[in-house]
Amino acid sequence: MKKKKSEDQLTLVFDEAETTAKKNKTARTSIQPFELKRAALGWLISQKPDAIGHMVPTRISKYCADIAAFWSAGRRRLLPKKTLIIEVRNNRGDCWPDCSGHEGLLNQLRDTKEIKRSIEVKIRKVEPHLKDTDNLFNEYESWRYKESKNKEYHKCLKEIDKLERAIYNGSFFEQLRRAEVADYLYLAVSEGTVHGDELADGWGLIYVKPDMSVELVKTAEFRDCPIEKKMHLAQNVAITCRKSLLFSMGIREGADGRAFFTPIPHRRRGKALS
Repeated sequence: MKKKKSEDQLTLVFDEAETTAKKNKTARTSIQPFELKRAALGWLISQKPDAIGHMVPTRISKYCADIAAFWSAGRRRLLPKKTLIIEVRNNRGDCWPDCSGHEGLLNQLRDTKEIKRSIEVKIRKVEPHLKDTDNLFNEYESWRYKESKNKEYHKCLKEIDKLERAIYNGSFFEQLRRAEVADYLYLAVSEGTVHGDELADGWGLIYVKPDMSVELVKTAEFRDCPIEKKMHLAQNVAITCRKSLLFSMGIREGADGRAFFTPIPHRRRGKALS
């Protein structure tokens, strides 16, 4: 009996040690907010945008995008051809701060989107004429699923719309989408924090891994926002870059436009992009 008790105690000690080791590993590999933004910026730079801004006001000034970028078009490069916004979230709770009982709704949303994909497989077989042959973007295949005669599919779309309204209505994500300033919208989080099917339709998802590498989990859908709204975002990118430059050079601008020279700030790793 004593031998059995000793074995149980030894097993308990090993289990506690393993649990502690796992916690320590998680603590070591957790990604700080500043590092998440650095990784997202690194991924964005690889796309070669013409300009990038941090904390960029959108069409509604009180809503600022964590990261915004644009690509120019034309010989004189005066017009923004494409705009993009990346929102960075440090943990799962930050993604749905105002939604009570969101976990249950998110589970329903994931399941419903899985059903939607299975129905789309049937549509591609039964209604091949819905394939879009006039596709401007060759990197992906597109289908006009909404023109399908499949009643189950349209019922599924209504359920997804209902769930997304319950989760995202009035949220920061929804406000950014309605601003119509970005052709592409992305969420960047630590690896595994959020499932691709938990996002509102159209949003893309980026995973940042502990080694700072980035995985594109879900590509954002192209929205083709009005040119005047893309211009608005591009101008705001320029404004934020101006503010960052003056701050980094130790220059403060007075209300009357005069410049006041202050000590050049020391860059603190955890504060630069927080």
